[in-house]
Amino acid sequence: MTTPARPPWRERAERLYLFFFAAPTDGSGAAILRVTLGLVAVWQAVGIVWNLHRFYSDTGVIPTAVVQYDRFLWLTPFYWAPKSAAVVDLVGGAFAVASVALLVGFKPRVAALVLAYTHAALQFRNPFILNSGDRLFMIQVFLAAFAPLGHKWSVDAWLRGRSGALAPAATMWGQRLVGLQIAYVYIASTVAKVANERWRNGMALRDVLASPVFAEWPVYVDFRPLIYFLTYMTLALELLFPFGVWFKRLRPWFILWGISFHVGIDVTMIIPIFSSIMIASYAAYLSDDEVRWVLARLRDPRLLLRRTPKGSAKQGTQPA
Repeated sequence: MTTPARPPWRERAERLYLFFFAAPTDGSGAAILRVTLGLVAVWQAVGIVWNLHRFYSDTGVIPTAVVQYDRFLWLTPFYWAPKSAAVVDLVGGAFAVASVALLVGFKPRVAALVLAYTHAALQFRNPFILNSGDRLFMIQVFLAAFAPLGHKWSVDAWLRGRSGALAPAATMWGQRLVGLQIAYVYIASTVAKVANERWRNGMALRDVLASPVFAEWPVYVDFRPLIYFLTYMTLALELLFPFGVWFKRLRPWFILWGISFHVGIDVTMIIPIFSSIMIASYAAYLSDDEVRWVLARLRDPRLLLRRTPKGSAKQGTQPA
C-alpha cells in the first residue's frame, strides 16, 4: 500500500514555515535583543523601585480595596497578602534583579519570564497608571524568553566557555514571535486609524499635536501640507512596515524609518516607554550576519566606505 503524495502547496508551505521559524541561529540577533530589552527593563525598574510603595502598597495612592475585585488579581501575591509591605518589596525587588539579569545575560530566559510575571502583577495591582507601552513590554519580554538570549555575549556564555560546554542548537523561533508582535501592533493601529475620518482626510495629526492630553508641547499647527505629510506618513509606516521589514534589502531602510518615527513620537507625545520598547524590539528582525555586519562597522567605521565582496554580500544579507 503506497502513501498518497502530498500536494505541492503543502510542501511549499512546510518549507516556508521551516525557513521562517526554524532557521538556525548562533544567537547573535537574540543577544542584541536581550541587551535592548534589558536596557528598557532596567529603566523600568528604576521607576518602579522609586515609586514602589507610592503606587503599589496598601498605604499608597491606590489601597488594595480599590482593586480587590479585579478578576486577575488573585494570580498575584498582592491578592493573598494585601496589607503586606514585604510582598510589595519582594515583587519590586524581583523585577529589579531580573532586569539586571536579563541585561547581563545571567539565566536570561528565566529572567524574562520573571519580568513578564512581576510586571503583570504590578499592572493588576494598579491599572490606573498603565499605557500601551506597559502591556507591550510585558508581552515582548515573555515572547523573548523563547529566543536563545544567553548564547552570545552573556554571563551564561562566559560560564559555558569556562566549563568547555557548547551552546545548544537554537532557531529563530523566539525572534520571529517578537517580530510578529511588532507587526501586529502596526497592523492593528492601521486598522483603528483608517476607521477614523480624521485619519482618512489627513487632518488627524493636527488634532493630536494640539491635544494637551497626548502632546508634550501642545501646539495648533494649521500648515496643511505639513499636517497631511505627517498623517499619511504615519499611516504609510504602520501599513508597510509589517510586510517590508521581512525583505533583506528593505529591512535596513524600514528599521531606520521606524526608529526615526518612534523618536519623533517620544519627543512630541506623552506615551511613556512605548517608543522605547518598539525600537528595542526591532533587534528581533536582525539575522546573525546582519548583526556581525553592523558590529564590524561600529568597531571600524572605515568599513562603511569599502565595497563588500560579492560572496559575503549574499551571505551577509540573507535573513535568518
